[in-house]
Amino acid sequence: MIVYCMRGLYSDIIRPTGRSRGLSMVKGRSDGEETKKRIIDKAKHLFIRKGYGAVSMNEVCEAAEVSKGSLYHHFKSKDELFLQVIEEDSEHWSLEWEKIRAGASTVEEQLYALAEHYANDFQNPLLAAQEEYSRSRLITDDVLDRLLRLAETNSQACRSVLSEGMEKGELAQGDVDRLVVLVSSMLEGLGKLYYMPDPGKDHGKISQYYRDAIRLLLEGIRAKQA
Repeated sequence: MIVYCMRGLYSDIIRPTGRSRGLSMVKGRSDGEETKKRIIDKAKHLFIRKGYGAVSMNEVCEAAEVSKGSLYHHFKSKDELFLQVIEEDSEHWSLEWEKIRAGASTVEEQLYALAEHYANDFQNPLLAAQEEYSRSRLITDDVLDRLLRLAETNSQACRSVLSEGMEKGELAQGDVDRLVVLVSSMLEGLGKLYYMPDPGKDHGKISQYYRDAIRLLLEGIRAKQA
């Protein structure tokens, strides 16, 4: 250990310019981010396979091939690690939605596509671990704040579609903020289907529920033809 410390000190002394120091620092950050990403990826697979409670930080260390010190440098607790996994999964959901939305030519098509995107999330392999996590502990204010920010990500998907619909005249003019609350609550509320014996995990039936919800919604907010 002394040898490595001295080698690092020596390299600092002989480094000739500030630019070189900057490059070294950037490289260090890059290595750190790469390690963090590997930890998240390996932890995600463990949470999917074993659930939240059965995964230990020691297992994460082994899977990611990092020391405990490195793991706790990036994540102070298993809660923190799991929330980061969920947040990255949510970011992936948003990126996928933007790709899907780009292929829909009308706002009505976008709403049906958004509903289908919600329905597809029932097949998310992290769902069981998320459910276990939410039921197994008292949610702190900090955790609640992070979960609410995730919900806001989904609301933003609704907002962009509804705003575009009003701007293009495809949807009746109204209070966008109020409508976002109603539509996002409807789509998120259909999550209760996960607990119902019928449709259960039948993706076709779940998808139809979401399509029916959008159809009923459009009957109320579609712009009236003159």
